[in-house]
Amino acid sequence: MRVRRTAVVTLAAAALLLPATTAHGSPAPVDLGREVLPPGDGWASYAGPTAPDGKPTVATGTTGGADAAAAEVYVVDTWQELRDALAGAPGGSQTDARRNVVPRIIYVNGTITAFEPSACESFGAQVTVSDTGRPFRMADYIAHFEPAGPWGRVKPSGPLEDARVAAAAVQAAQTLQHVGSNVTLVGVGDDARIVGASLRIRDAHNVIVRNLTIADAYDCFPAWDPTDGTAGNWNSAYDNVSVWTSTSVWVDHNTFDDGDHPHSALPTVYGRPFEVHDGLLDLTHGSDLVTVSYNRFQDHDKTELIGSSDSRPQDRGQHRVTLHHNHWIDIGQRAPRVRFGDVHLYDNLYTQTTEGLFQYYWGAGIESSIVAENNAFELAPGVDPGRIITRWGGSQLLERGSTVNGQPTDLLAAFNATAPVPLAPTARWNPADVYDYTLDPVRDVPALVRAQAGAGVLRSGTPVATTAPGVAVLTDDNGWDTGLRDGSYTVTANLWWGQNATVARLYENGVLVDARWLTGTTPHRQTVSFPVAGRGDGTYSYVVELLNPYGTSMSRPHAVVVSEAAPGRAVLSDDNRDGDGSFTLSSTLWWGTNATHYTLYRDGQVVDEQELTAATPRRQTVRTDVSGLAPGTYRFVAVLSNDAGSTPTGERVITVRR
Repeated sequence: MRVRRTAVVTLAAAALLLPATTAHGSPAPVDLGREVLPPGDGWASYAGPTAPDGKPTVATGTTGGADAAAAEVYVVDTWQELRDALAGAPGGSQTDARRNVVPRIIYVNGTITAFEPSACESFGAQVTVSDTGRPFRMADYIAHFEPAGPWGRVKPSGPLEDARVAAAAVQAAQTLQHVGSNVTLVGVGDDARIVGASLRIRDAHNVIVRNLTIADAYDCFPAWDPTDGTAGNWNSAYDNVSVWTSTSVWVDHNTFDDGDHPHSALPTVYGRPFEVHDGLLDLTHGSDLVTVSYNRFQDHDKTELIGSSDSRPQDRGQHRVTLHHNHWIDIGQRAPRVRFGDVHLYDNLYTQTTEGLFQYYWGAGIESSIVAENNAFELAPGVDPGRIITRWGGSQLLERGSTVNGQPTDLLAAFNATAPVPLAPTARWNPADVYDYTLDPVRDVPALVRAQAGAGVLRSGTPVATTAPGVAVLTDDNGWDTGLRDGSYTVTANLWWGQNATVARLYENGVLVDARWLTGTTPHRQTVSFPVAGRGDGTYSYVVELLNPYGTSMSRPHAVVVSEAAPGRAVLSDDNRDGDGSFTLSSTLWWGTNATHYTLYRDGQVVDEQELTAATPRRQTVRTDVSGLAPGTYRFVAVLSNDAGSTPTGERVITVRR
């Protein structure tokens, strides 16, 4: 094991977590949307081969949406806005969101609610129970499948179970949201929340989720399984966040909980808790290269599952996860439970205010290899430290540096003392061989994690502003640059007063046509110019949207009239003085918008074409040499063209006499 210099890492962590101070001494807000995972910060920083769900690829570290173009930056405060941003288009589908690989930064402001549990009945009302013709109600389901009644302890089936599954699909359409690749999803300030949703990072790579409270992934229609355990269980379908077949994911400084429906408030049905939640953060289906840092997991039963099934041998070599500086508070189990993965747990804090629903923290599952270092446990009175670890088919767990209620404790020895099958104090891997890390002293872990874990700790936003941008005033130079309203001009947005923006977007007739990243200078004026070219005659309405992490503003519409976009009318002349059939035709545009193409017609037939270089407002001349015409009368017309249109000259009649 390499030497760890605690003082160095403490300063580095402080530099990362505590931004530079302002002139008044308070921390300056940081634009988390542009931040990337630092090198060496756990498995998500690893660059190399991976194979989520057996599909080989190469990971390159985790940057999320930091490379987003200015047009792909979003500030959202409603569920539909968030869904549209993830899909990449208004009303986009879940398939769109899952397959979207365009780098995006999405800032969440305030509370976004996917649905209220009071809507559960309306979801069920959209499904008809086939044998009764009535809308599905969970109350009817519960009455029908009562284990003490005629149905007995048999798994539910038939029309009511089919209807429950259909009602669950209705809810999923509203509350389950896929997250695709190259995304940074970040909360702004200390009150950014996503409530009632289940976010699923699926078939994705390079995703960052930070500074959000993600709460209450409430399942309206949990399934009853009388064969789950000795007494049966209600099982929910939704995790607050789940990671499926995905790689290079950083989950940092979030708070995960059950919101207004904590486990303690659940009713009892069939003698078992009517469980409406699944995991808080589950990493399954071969997901790989994940760092989970500085999060709070609280008041929940099944907290974090790594590996979905013992029967997925394709997950061998996957599920490589680092968890550090997280705080688990009054949870039941799975912190985490691991299958197959090489998992590193260090500098985490586990707190029990009461024993409550606690079962265990670390679950050593099939073919798992957990390395646990310098983790601190605060157990409720009477809780045996031997319960911290449990075995789910695993064979090894390497643990060192743990404390229980401030006292050094060999947790593996405590477990093995009573375990029917002990776990070997070994690991098949060494984290220090994969990435550089430095342990904080375990005595410092409780205070450090309490101070720094969870949403709202980082002062997020932007150092160039404290609120949403002011409103820009638009001007243009149409007609000033060349003296012509020729369809090439510049639209300028001036923010004379108010908080600066980090992004400006130009909309033309309601369509986004350009976007720019900006450097803020609040309280100084902010200016951005958008060149526009190639517009035909007509009236164009422009609006500039200014954006920073706190919000957006829209300018008043600004109209630009284009009336001289097509070439001006040229004068066609000739030097046929002797009438001998050999002469030069000259087409001269003395004033007006220049052309980029010239066509000469003789008696309606094309006899010459030339590409031209426009230099508006300079004079433009083009010549064609003509020879060998027989005596007679000929009619010539030249047509000057550009992208905006074509303009013919007057007809030039030439007579050849000899």
